[in-house]
Amino acid sequence: MDSTANDELTERYNIHSIPSFVFVDENGDEIDRIVGYMPPAEYLAEMTRIRNGINTVPDLVNQLEEDPDNADLLINLAGKMEAMSGLKDAMTYWEILFALEGVDPVQHSTAALKMALYHAQENNDPETLVSFVNNETNTEVLPRAYDALRNFYRRSQDKEAEAETYRRYIDFMSGIHKETSGLLNGYAWRMTEIELNLENALERVTQGIEMLAEDTGAREKAQIMDTKGEVLWKLGRIDEAVAVMDECIALQPEDAYYQEQKTKFQTPS
Repeated sequence: MDSTANDELTERYNIHSIPSFVFVDENGDEIDRIVGYMPPAEYLAEMTRIRNGINTVPDLVNQLEEDPDNADLLINLAGKMEAMSGLKDAMTYWEILFALEGVDPVQHSTAALKMALYHAQENNDPETLVSFVNNETNTEVLPRAYDALRNFYRRSQDKEAEAETYRRYIDFMSGIHKETSGLLNGYAWRMTEIELNLENALERVTQGIEMLAEDTGAREKAQIMDTKGEVLWKLGRIDEAVAVMDECIALQPEDAYYQEQKTKFQTPS
């Protein structure tokens, strides 16, 4: 996919990342795929499953004809269709699932989220996603909804809306006590990229550092502290940023990146 010579294949099979292994039938129609690295034993097991026609798209379609109200089958098939050709081709299955009675609440809310996301994409308008985030109560599905909404704003380059949605997402995760140092670090770093919510980002990345376990490795600790240094630099607190970078250099003396960061902080813009 990194070569223009493969544009046709990349577009035809909806490839967005590598490695992606696409399995096709004799007509070139996709029946299944494996995305991302797998250890050899796991990859061999998946390849054997696909070769034997187990839970491939044709197999799932046949199973669904015999058991049309099977929610697990609908979710599995919808997920494969979405990965293969996009959300539009999966909507039939999500809509069927949404209309089923007695469905598990998480499955029902997931179907509702997919429908909201589809309409937002089709209309280039986030209103359905905004409404979902504001009204949904299922705490298992809401993190995905926040992710979908902030990614929508990111693609549309609405930085202020993205920053506000990201902040609300972090607040939500804190409210249900599911924030992690990695999540807080990711939020703070993104705020340095778009230069918004920087005071809040500093609070959150500091919280993330405090959450690190005592046995956290030097590399991981330096990475999140680097984010704090970047936030401080963006806030114009140069001396503090340099001090943080000195700590990173002490943790990772062999990594030239942190020395480069320190030099950047000390260089007048």
